[in-house]
Amino acid sequence: MSIFQQQLSRRGLLRVGGGLAAAAAVGTSLVGCSSPGTTDDVLRIGCMLPITGPNALLGQSSWRGVELAAQMRNEAGGIAGKKLEIVFADVPDVRMAASESRRLVFSKNIKISLGTYGSSLSLAASEVFARTGYAYVELGGVSPAIVSRGYERVFRINPDSNKMAIKALEIMKDFVAPQLGKSPSELKVMVVHEDSNYGQSLATAAKKAAEPLGMKIFATEAYSAKQTDVSSTVARIKAAKPDAVFAISYAADAVLLGRSMRDAGVKVPAWVGGGGGYSMQEFSNALGSAADGVLDADFPQPRMNTEQAPGLPEFLERYREKYGVDPDSGYPQVNFTGASLVFDVLESIGGIDDPDAFAQAMRQADFAAGQSVCGWGLQIGDDGQNTRSDHNVMQWRDGKLETVYPAKYAVRDAELITPFSR
Repeated sequence: MSIFQQQLSRRGLLRVGGGLAAAAAVGTSLVGCSSPGTTDDVLRIGCMLPITGPNALLGQSSWRGVELAAQMRNEAGGIAGKKLEIVFADVPDVRMAASESRRLVFSKNIKISLGTYGSSLSLAASEVFARTGYAYVELGGVSPAIVSRGYERVFRINPDSNKMAIKALEIMKDFVAPQLGKSPSELKVMVVHEDSNYGQSLATAAKKAAEPLGMKIFATEAYSAKQTDVSSTVARIKAAKPDAVFAISYAADAVLLGRSMRDAGVKVPAWVGGGGGYSMQEFSNALGSAADGVLDADFPQPRMNTEQAPGLPEFLERYREKYGVDPDSGYPQVNFTGASLVFDVLESIGGIDDPDAFAQAMRQADFAAGQSVCGWGLQIGDDGQNTRSDHNVMQWRDGKLETVYPAKYAVRDAELITPFSR
């Protein structure tokens, strides 16, 4: 049993409240201050996430997962007897991701960092760490490019956009097509995506995944997440008359698309989101019953079969205790999982931050699936990607996002409900 599992099973920890036991320094408050880095008593690693700017909602959710994982690790005795300290940096955009990475490396003596929620942010941040010979672990960005550049010390715990696209098309093949009385090859699938690295990578992945599943993407529509009017996009969806839409959106544009579809009276039998805004409670809160029926292929979410995710109830209890609310998405759960697995690897090398020792330990890690609150394990492939993480499919119903696919993770069956029609 890993320390990660042990700390979740210690019921006494559930009574411990308060803030992060590690000293977390936020954003630019440390600019100009030098740091000794890791010492004999303190293990310091970095963490970069966007807690301000356009991606702040999911960035803050991600940070809560890392923060809680660090707190619980310190309560359980730290890492190899050392106190764990997270040196935090706010990275609202690509420019800040690069500059804050340099600050962590050159001013804070940080040799290992976690990050960054967004693919574009991750590409910039990991580049700095890789080129300085240090180690970087992505916990949320899904672009395949993060681990396809040949960097030996860049890793990713979460699954990439290829797996997300496959899962979205699989639910169309296994559920939507039979419900509509069509074969997979007859299903008219349209991809609608925001035009950043996130949306583009998922659109590309969907096209690549369709043929092996006997399916075809017959139409693709891109838009800017910064748009305040998506009526032209909705008009093109209406004209295309798809059976199913695979939609890749951030928070605000997911709500905007849903409202615009509803107001225009455009009906599509199945709408499958690709994570992002479709996983957030704010999406359902904003749309109300109009969100019912929307499917979402994404990271594991809180409402899943806990037999496949040991420790999930305890994690949720600790989260509510610390933050006073339920998680608004799966991002706290995912980042808690990723950070905790990294902490286990650091434990295995005695709590040192040597990048080469850490990289070697990451590549030797062999944690079976089912050892985390996501149901993920850890085994690193040749490219630095964790091969034991995957996406699930959830569905919004009555304000709740519940897992419906694959069956072993599901808490209820999917239903074919036309979204944005109420």
